[in-house]
Amino acid sequence: MKKITNAFVAYEPSDSIEIQGKRSDIEKYLNKGYYIKENRNGYWVLVKPAQLNVTLSNSFCTRTFNMKTDVCMYYGKIRISQTLADKFRKDVANGTISLYMDEEGYHSLK
Repeated sequence: MKKITNAFVAYEPSDSIEIQGKRSDIEKYLNKGYYIKENRNGYWVLVKPAQLNVTLSNSFCTRTFNMKTDVCMYYGKIRISQTLADKFRKDVANGTISLYMDEEGYHSLK
């Protein structure tokens, strides 16, 4: 595992959409990461969960991971938020948290 010196952290908040229509009308949202929460007679409630996308680069490769679960476990939180994402970004920048990735693309944070 090699230590990552620079990481790009991007928080994407959750979202929900209500749509009236056919299944074909919601396909574009399903392709963008939404899932069906509710469906009744052509009324659809689509939900997209929050994400914390972290792009890691080393001499082997560049990969983007959704590290929402990792960050929540590290801080002992249940949900991700913009505030927690900012704290994570700051801790990575000042070296409090170290990110590692190997040549196969597996990652860890310590």
